[in-house]
Amino acid sequence: MVHRDRDAEAGLAVGPRDRRLRRVSQLDSRDIPELHRWSRNSGLGDHDYREEYGEERLRDLELAMRVCDAMICSTPFLGRRYRAFNPTTYVCRNGLDLGRYALTLPQRDAVHIGWSGATGHRASVRPWLDVVAAVMRERPATRFVSIGQPFARALEKEFGADRCLSVPFTTLDCYPAAMASIDVAIAPAGRSNFFRGKSDLRFLESGALRHAIVADPTVYTEVEHGVTGYLAETPAEALPHLLELVEDTALRERMGAAARAYVERERDMRVMSRQWAAVLRDLVGREPDPAEPVPRS
Repeated sequence: MVHRDRDAEAGLAVGPRDRRLRRVSQLDSRDIPELHRWSRNSGLGDHDYREEYGEERLRDLELAMRVCDAMICSTPFLGRRYRAFNPTTYVCRNGLDLGRYALTLPQRDAVHIGWSGATGHRASVRPWLDVVAAVMRERPATRFVSIGQPFARALEKEFGADRCLSVPFTTLDCYPAAMASIDVAIAPAGRSNFFRGKSDLRFLESGALRHAIVADPTVYTEVEHGVTGYLAETPAEALPHLLELVEDTALRERMGAAARAYVERERDMRVMSRQWAAVLRDLVGREPDPAEPVPRS
């Protein structure tokens, strides 16, 4: 297994081949060469690690994809895109280990609107901050929390540090606990391939914690509008949904419970692991399980 990591080299030195060895590259949107080219060349300066992905390193990534026996991608978009590098490409969608999200959410005297994630989101989040600010002006018993990026600092001047909490990027094991400080999650997205390649992980994590969510349908196609969350393509569409969720505790709880039920039923890793088992059986030539089709791209 070649698991691509930002701090690793190209990952080609897997060991000598024999008939028992299969090199499988696992990819998500952080690893995709052309996405890093877009981030570096767009002039937005929106990705913290864009300077680390020069052309030589991107060529190494593409070579790693070509020399593997197979690739596993996390979204259909990536599978379609990178089948050109390797014809044996599978799509295994993300699932969650729900035990990591077995947290008791604290009681608080304000509704916390929040965003969590990593890098490359500044351009998509910035317009939604204006909407969050509008909600905070109209509803004083609200706060804004950003986890992984300092977006909340942009609102401190108007609302003060007591209503704007910015949690720095941390280890992934700490994210569920940090996300417990959110009541209503926002999940904006852009229209570039950077976002088309992304999975719906933010919705899954919010659902695992029983958060209500307002999400962009570009990425979050699994959100059932009005049931497991609200869909909003623009900040203007997001505003009334955020106001409604801030105002209505019962609605937040109902949507959060529905999202949690979806994650438990459809995206628990105990369910999603079956697709990985199907891939591995296919790679070694075993008979497929009729109950679990091979998830080829």
